[in-house]
Amino acid sequence: MFDQLKAFHATVRQGSITRAARHLGVSQPTIAAQIRQIEQLYGVELFYRSGRRLAVTETGIALLPLVEKMIDLEAQADIMLRNVGGLFEGQLRLGATGPYYIMEAIGRFSKAHPAIALTCRIGNSEDILNALHEFHIDLAVSSQRNDADGLERRVISSDPLVLVVHHGHPLARFDAIDAERLADVRLLIREAGSVTRRCTEEILAKAGVAPASVAEIGSREAIREAILHGVGGSIFPRGEAERHPDLRVIALRGVDTTIDEYVYYLKARRQSPAIDAFLACLVPEGNGRERVAGMFEASVGC
Repeated sequence: MFDQLKAFHATVRQGSITRAARHLGVSQPTIAAQIRQIEQLYGVELFYRSGRRLAVTETGIALLPLVEKMIDLEAQADIMLRNVGGLFEGQLRLGATGPYYIMEAIGRFSKAHPAIALTCRIGNSEDILNALHEFHIDLAVSSQRNDADGLERRVISSDPLVLVVHHGHPLARFDAIDAERLADVRLLIREAGSVTRRCTEEILAKAGVAPASVAEIGSREAIREAILHGVGGSIFPRGEAERHPDLRVIALRGVDTTIDEYVYYLKARRQSPAIDAFLACLVPEGNGRERVAGMFEASVGC
């Protein structure tokens, strides 16, 4: 029955059976069948159905906090069992919007604690923070500021946003441009949920300009390849703008373009030995160092 309740929970949290199935890594018919099993077993209705639209019933609303407590208890049991062995065995699950701000710390952690299995999931800020809330990962690295209760965060980088274009682009001869010149660029942007996309849209709105055209591409790495092939340009945090002979990094004048990168963890899990050990591998908050060209200027012992 627990799997069925988790299917119900995911459908409510994700807003549809399609997204719930993707989130849990199962098929849509499986999610739909699991919800029907609960309804048929207890003779209740959890959702009002109108075509493809779902609305949670009063019964479903009353059930949701009980299911969330069950999921929380399952996660706590999992945490306890995984931490029994301390740092001599176990795993650490990371989520990040990209590899740029976290790989150096991953390298330090792996060298100091080789017995810990480490996984790193890449996604946009919204997906990564949702995964943290639902205990699918242990730490989240994101540029999205989130003040939700139960979360703690550290700043691990503070970077300006810059325009990145191919060296053959007409703007490549400039070291800096006004935001109005973005009208001359075919902008490559991330998917909805990306903080960089939101910041890009804010910059364009404040400058009162529209780019020549826009193309949505689902990852930073894919955007970089598109720029290298002359498809267009994109706005990146400076620390994610890799050095490459065919890429040109251009500063933006007249706009507040600073973007912070955070590492998040759940307050209730702060005492986890693996989380604590990984946090020790990060450059401490407030040390005044910034990332340049994707690398930390200084490192600390782990």
